[in-house]
Amino acid sequence: MNRNTLLVAAVLLVLTGSLLGWFFTHYEQYSTERNLGFTGKAASNDFYAAELFLAKYDMTVKSYDSILTMKELPGKDDVLFIPTQRFDIGDDRVTELLDWVKQGGHLVVLARYNQSEDEERKDVLFERLGVRAQRNYSDNPFAELFESDIDDLESVLEDAEAEPSSDATQSRAETNNEDSSTDIKTDDTVEGELAKNPENSEWKDKRSEREKFEATAIPIVVKVNDKIEDKKVYFNQKKWMQNESSFDTSWTVDGENGAQLLEFKMDDGWVTLLSDINFLTNHYIDKFDHAAFLHTIVHIDDSRRTLWLIRNDDSPSLLALLFANANSAVIMFLVFIAAWLWYASRRFGPIAPDSQAIRRSMSEHITSTGHYQWRNHNRTELLESVQKALHEQIAQTRPLWVNLTEKKLAKKLAKVTGLDQDRIYKAIIVKRVGKELEFSATIQVLSIIRKRL
Repeated sequence: MNRNTLLVAAVLLVLTGSLLGWFFTHYEQYSTERNLGFTGKAASNDFYAAELFLAKYDMTVKSYDSILTMKELPGKDDVLFIPTQRFDIGDDRVTELLDWVKQGGHLVVLARYNQSEDEERKDVLFERLGVRAQRNYSDNPFAELFESDIDDLESVLEDAEAEPSSDATQSRAETNNEDSSTDIKTDDTVEGELAKNPENSEWKDKRSEREKFEATAIPIVVKVNDKIEDKKVYFNQKKWMQNESSFDTSWTVDGENGAQLLEFKMDDGWVTLLSDINFLTNHYIDKFDHAAFLHTIVHIDDSRRTLWLIRNDDSPSLLALLFANANSAVIMFLVFIAAWLWYASRRFGPIAPDSQAIRRSMSEHITSTGHYQWRNHNRTELLESVQKALHEQIAQTRPLWVNLTEKKLAKKLAKVTGLDQDRIYKAIIVKRVGKELEFSATIQVLSIIRKRL
């Protein structure tokens, strides 16, 4: 290793050390915790806290991803809770559900709203009940783009200026025969499914926002009956229902613009319609009296019913959508495909034989190559190649003849082949042939010599 190499290595070492020293002077390693939100089942189920709360009070909860995964209807004394848009529930299923209600079931559903004032969506269940879902579009310019009501709740948090209250609001769960008080702690339920680190600064900020919501959001005071204490529930006032039903209403909760809850008695069962459902999600069920209000809804009488919860809509397949909206076009396309398959499978006339490839002999290829070389004035090259092949054969079979002169070689070849010595001599020394006949004669002599050696 020379001096220059050592100098370069020393400079690089000094620069590297300087950079490392600067880096560790200005930066240090530290650990931090981040709130990743709900985990486990709570991450995919917005009503998981509600399920845990009802299960805590001896109510069996069966949760399904969609109504199509239910193999049977709930029992006659059970509650079917559908907080979805119900796009997968058609006329036949609505008839089946209403018949089940009349036999003693309790159906709880969320109102479905159009995305814009001009849009019209058919809600079979609400049409059967004579109820119209209304929505205020003018107050929110983004209402046509976003369906989630959580944005409305978050806007309350952002606009709030008041300080959070020091006392946490408790939710109360009552039955018709008793009035009890229970704290609903969504954040530390069932082995950490909803657990959050209390030391997490981001989680503290989230708790501060939630407490600010409690202090600033204006709930509706819900009157249930004389046996059950009034409930404070926050409903989105931009959504409401208009009751035009011929059925008897057993319970109504009114808001600023219209009904927020409608409950109908149908023979031995009930149908409960809700204008808003976000107060029952994991984020807000522990606010005000939301959990107790849920308990009141699903416990119309003193029975310990089973709750069947449908979490999502089951989107129809593309084929089902095509048949529903363009059945004529689909039928014509299928007819066309069938006709084309029938036409493609038919054969007219005899089968045409396969053409066989024409094979030529090697002599024909050689002859064609020679004619090609002759037409391109490569006569000298052809002659020299044959003479060279003859000399190579002589070197292999008669090595003592290699150093002989042309005349002596012609004499030796004449004795072996029986050809005229002059013809042999002329054939092995000629360098240029002008006429085709002379060229053919020379090549013939050389070929005879090669065969007889």
